[in-house]
Amino acid sequence: MMAARAIAAAGVLVLATSTGAEPLRLRADALASTQSPAGLLVLDADGALRAGMSAEAVVWMAGEDGGSGDVLVIAVHARAGRASAELGRFVSTLGALRPVHVDGGALTLRLPARFAVEAVAGVPVTAGLDQMATRSWDWVAGARASRKLGDWGSLGLAYAQRRDAGQLVNEEVGADFGAAFGKRDDAGARLAYDVANPGLAEVAVTASHRRGALRTELYGVHRAASHLLPATSLFTVLGDVPSQRAGAVVTWRAAPRLDVIADVAARYVDPDVGAELVGRARLRLDARGTSLVSGELRRSGVGDDAWSGARLSARIALPHALVASSELELVMPARDRGRGAVWPWGLVALARDTGAWQAAVAVEASASAEYAHRVDVLGTLGRRWGAP
Repeated sequence: MMAARAIAAAGVLVLATSTGAEPLRLRADALASTQSPAGLLVLDADGALRAGMSAEAVVWMAGEDGGSGDVLVIAVHARAGRASAELGRFVSTLGALRPVHVDGGALTLRLPARFAVEAVAGVPVTAGLDQMATRSWDWVAGARASRKLGDWGSLGLAYAQRRDAGQLVNEEVGADFGAAFGKRDDAGARLAYDVANPGLAEVAVTASHRRGALRTELYGVHRAASHLLPATSLFTVLGDVPSQRAGAVVTWRAAPRLDVIADVAARYVDPDVGAELVGRARLRLDARGTSLVSGELRRSGVGDDAWSGARLSARIALPHALVASSELELVMPARDRGRGAVWPWGLVALARDTGAWQAAVAVEASASAEYAHRVDVLGTLGRRWGAP
């Protein structure tokens, strides 16, 4: 019932923005999973609804353990002159600060003298559609002020805090800087400081140089657990840990459609230091990159948690508007510990897009230290109406 109300709310949101406007372009997607009775509805609108206005919604419907589902994104975006606003449920990012999933509003003002001010306020999102009844005095608020530095750079300062039942749980200040020196060189830096639990949450510095077919980037990153983001594959599950890392990335355009990338770094995870070695090649099979093949070899981790891995992925455009794609990862931990010598993860998918209709089916399978084996089957179905 709650999921139905969420879907209805998404529909009202989109339709409300189209009153008296140009023809509406509307798209709805549905995702079903065999892992548990669940589904994902994606509803978004864009185009000439009104000048500078659009809307989007993502609603999750789940039937496992009596769950009723959740709304991931449901927001209206508007722009007028120097101001832009967002209202609803969305993910807010303020410069160097951590992303926040929030029910509320955001406002950006572009001021004279190349200044800009961003502000966000609302209630932090927790699981479940009935969360509003249990979130009294839960709120998050933040702001960022920035200034463009000529045509070559920008500087920003940000602050945000989050409270749970009126008690302070997160408070951060952050600074970010970016600069381009001609067409060949650029540099950037960001810093976030955790005020609630005093200490650096994230520090990152990068500098790059382009020369012909080569691009070289030097970087250094310190990241605490509070700034880790959700992972989407076995490589990122194992690789994104609180640590300090410094190294260099060299990208070589070996051919018009072939990129060869080498990433050499050292990672410090108290008290150990380990090598981070990545070699990657990406080949585009057509001018637009619709079809491509990529491969990667990686050595990562420190001490007993070190691991080696190989990754192969491909996306091939087929006749009749079909696209086939696959990804395969193999991870070999440095120490077995009775959890297997090789952990595989793979995904195979087939999609079709006729313009009005889009459909896809995928099979994902994996084995790791967490699961002896796991198989998921996912299906999506989408329909687009109205103006192209």
